[in-house]
Amino acid sequence: MTKGANTSGTKPVSIKDVAKQANVSISTVSHVLNGTKTVSKPLQKRVMQAIEDLHYEVNMVARSLKSGKTNTIAVIVPSITSVFFPPLLKSIQTNANKEGYNVSVFGTSGDIEREKKYIQDLKSQWIDGILLSSCIDTSIPDTAGYIDSLSTLNVNGHPIPLICLESSVGPKLDAVVVDDENGTKCAVDHLLSLGRKQIAYISAPTSFSMGKLRRKGYLAALTEQGIPVDEKLMIEGDYSPFSGFQCMQQLLARNVPIDAVAVGNDQMAIGAMRAILDAGFRIPDDIAVIGYNDNFPSSLVEPSLSTVHVPKKEMGQTAFDLFIRRSKDPNVSPMHISLSSSLVIRNSTVPSVQTAWDLHSW
Repeated sequence: MTKGANTSGTKPVSIKDVAKQANVSISTVSHVLNGTKTVSKPLQKRVMQAIEDLHYEVNMVARSLKSGKTNTIAVIVPSITSVFFPPLLKSIQTNANKEGYNVSVFGTSGDIEREKKYIQDLKSQWIDGILLSSCIDTSIPDTAGYIDSLSTLNVNGHPIPLICLESSVGPKLDAVVVDDENGTKCAVDHLLSLGRKQIAYISAPTSFSMGKLRRKGYLAALTEQGIPVDEKLMIEGDYSPFSGFQCMQQLLARNVPIDAVAVGNDQMAIGAMRAILDAGFRIPDDIAVIGYNDNFPSSLVEPSLSTVHVPKKEMGQTAFDLFIRRSKDPNVSPMHISLSSSLVIRNSTVPSVQTAWDLHSW
């Protein structure tokens, strides 16, 4: 059974002591602590008062060993400082707290070896589940073993559900993603509808599946309109604002006509805007700019940034729902849920459109 400790330095207080103090059975105390059975309000009050009087502390390790649960899930993301993740993490935490789960967050800095270490460490800590935005490059052949291992995580026979966030890394895993290819295609279609023809593209890292899909959407939009693909108009960044700044400088230095630029995320797009303005060009008169993700700074910069809205709150809720589903039945078939994105038109593409600051996402 679980044990506790008092503040007098004497023998640790046990669940038996709590039961005696409250004049109830040991099983009643256990039901109150673990929520395994409904207990009347008066009995709950007596048990909680006894716990307070005796300074009883639940031993979570002992509880975990008995139940196979820690009531804690982990979220692993490439960056804990990226403005993309706070709304997503907040959504996960809100939904987890409603179900009595705590949330721990880990950032890998895009390092696959660090990601693997976190997963191994969490496995040894009896974590109840993992929500993973992986930095794995699925095109590398020797990653197959690691991907397979993610679908069979367990500790002492207790399965550890793993849900993929943002991108799916394998068919055996549950995943909640966004249609990145179509989202980027809509962004480029918007630029084409404005009469822009020389559209550059600053890609998100193509080592990530999201980067590959977004690049694919850019190419699909041009091909559909019969516009030749010019490799001089394409460059790859690393998600950061500074890389967007540098990439845009390089594109401008290539001396090829550019009347618009689509960018793989908002941070790089804002960096690209700075480079365009520093070079003496006007946005959007000379060069229109559109980003991806709809993070809160996009509404605050001048001009405000057109972008593709990714439903981060919905992604967090859906991912947690998938975790609960698999927790209840580890043998259910994997679900792959693709969320729709939407175009957000602001002044970096259409100067006359009315916009407002996003004062709710931060």
